[in-house]
Amino acid sequence: MRYGLMTIEVECVPDEVLEAVAESKGPSSAEAQVLARLRMQRSKDRQVHAFRFGNYWVTGPMPDARTEIAMIEIAEEDAEL
Repeated sequence: MRYGLMTIEVECVPDEVLEAVAESKGPSSAEAQVLARLRMQRSKDRQVHAFRFGNYWVTGPMPDARTEIAMIEIAEEDAEL
């Protein structure tokens, strides 16, 4: 991050990374909650992944370009507050 300029990207977080972070931060962490939601969705045979952008975590299918732009805009607005 450069001073005065923030770059936010939508990052698809690999399961192994999410599991490790959730384990280290504990069961009440955002990461543990995302992991539980991801497992629940996959148990219903959904093709979903965990994504991190700014301070946000979501689960879902791979976003299209418009959705990714909207996610970044949300995170940028939050960062400006």
